[in-house]
Amino acid sequence: MKKKWLVLGSAVGISSIVMVTTGFSALASTSGYDAYKSALKNTKTVQNVAVQASAALQDNGNVLASANGNFKVSLVTKTASGSADVSANGTQQSLNFYKQNNQTVLKSNASDVYFVNQENEKKHKTEKKLNETDIPQQVETVIDALVGNLKDYVAVDTKADGSKEIAIQLDNAQIPTVVNALAPIAIKEATKAEKDGETNDDTVKANELPFKEDFLKNAAPQLTQDIKIDKVSVKATVNANNYISHQEADLTVSGKDDSGTVHQVTLHLQADLSGYNSTTPETIDLTGKTVQTLKHDHQGKHGDNE
Repeated sequence: MKKKWLVLGSAVGISSIVMVTTGFSALASTSGYDAYKSALKNTKTVQNVAVQASAALQDNGNVLASANGNFKVSLVTKTASGSADVSANGTQQSLNFYKQNNQTVLKSNASDVYFVNQENEKKHKTEKKLNETDIPQQVETVIDALVGNLKDYVAVDTKADGSKEIAIQLDNAQIPTVVNALAPIAIKEATKAEKDGETNDDTVKANELPFKEDFLKNAAPQLTQDIKIDKVSVKATVNANNYISHQEADLTVSGKDDSGTVHQVTLHLQADLSGYNSTTPETIDLTGKTVQTLKHDHQGKHGDNE
């Protein structure tokens, strides 16, 4: 069965968390935009950090899925550890994870099995090559050029201790035309259900992880008509040391499904960062433990090795 793994060690690493709303942060005014961009760059230089993150998905005011987690991430050693509580479709489960030795180890509290995903060495080399290019600078230049007359929509509050509160809120009329034009296509694709390959292997089914990395997507209604972005809201707290200590974003989208039912879907993301350069991820010794290894083939199926 085709599976996507929840690689929390990298997914909730500092880059992912502070970059999740980079596109919207570009809507800030010159002072706010520059302040946020400076803090973003500075935060990405930390060697390690502790993160408390959460996400929630609502449809017409009803919570469809939510997640809360606490993580320790080291960008230098490429290690991470943490735990997450995930609730979707009325079911709540907990997961512990460790990222170490080019492996991601995941364990559900409902099982004694430690799932291990061995990372591809070729992938690491590709990522390293990409990180050594000037693509981020090129993207930054493009975003800077697109800010345009949206500079007036930011609120920046500089505190007496040198910290800053940066807030951006846009309604549908303020969102750039090009974004509104592309949004229906992107949202329709994002909420489209994927049909995984079927299998009659009960052993495989029994040993699947309880979570997919796209559980929020799977919980969302499938919008196909009259899709538009209603509101975008982003808030960030930058501390006196020019690190992002808090980041949150809300995206509200409306539309209809194939049956014509109207939906207003809101995605809330939030992260609090602390322990800059003083955080050490935990590790796990798999000796003597029940281990399940995931292998991907070209057909998207997986095999099991003890």
